[in-house]
Amino acid sequence: MFDSTYRSRMRVAAGLAVAGAIAAGVVAGRLVRLGTHGENFWLIFPAALAVCWLALAATLPWWRKLDAMQKDGHLVSWYWGGMAGGMAVLMALAAGSGVRSDLAQGGGLVLVGQGIGFLIFFAFWKWRHSGSEA
Repeated sequence: MFDSTYRSRMRVAAGLAVAGAIAAGVVAGRLVRLGTHGENFWLIFPAALAVCWLALAATLPWWRKLDAMQKDGHLVSWYWGGMAGGMAVLMALAAGSGVRSDLAQGGGLVLVGQGIGFLIFFAFWKWRHSGSEA
């Protein structure tokens, strides 16, 4: 018998979000392996990005079921936890393989990408929440 409580609906939504993200990761991983490194970059990269956007879309039903306090908890945790974890990994990569290593430079690029993504989404959020209704 299907239990339609809030908790069970959240479990189903979270399970579907995780399954969608894993499926997207598998598909994106297969896309990236097509051809040799760098070959067909402008074909594979947009396709992989589209798959990643589908993974994010799979989490929307779960996100929309959260109340304001739960959303705030996730946003704070991702900002502080994600940034602290990312910086800790970057420092470990730099200490273990050298500042100029491919690993450390790749880790630095990931943090730069996170920062750029944050700025883009924050600017969009700020734009949507400004004006007469704000």
